Amino acid sequence: MNDYLLTVNAIVCAAISLRLLAYSRNGATHRPIASFFAYLLIVASASVTIRTLTGDYFNANWSETLINIGFCVAVWTSRGNIMRLAKPLQRKHS
Repeated sequence: MNDYLLTVNAIVCAAISLRLLAYSRNGATHRPIASFFAYLLIVASASVTIRTLTGDYFNANWSETLINIGFCVAVWTSRGNIMRLAKPLQRKHS
């Protein structure tokens, strides 16, 4: 069962890092702190995938995998925009 969790966790973490890498600002303001946190999340999530593929990461559990799935859904829903994750309830004032 742990092999399945490792595989799912590695795929989910790859999806997180790829979506964050594919983010396009499309004229939005550059925010260095958001870029820094995006970089950290890309490195952290990609490292799980790389370590799983190389056999260095060999223990995943349900809670970790479910947290990563939830975070993956949030990243894809926000289209890779870290600021949307940081301020999800912020309303636009007109």
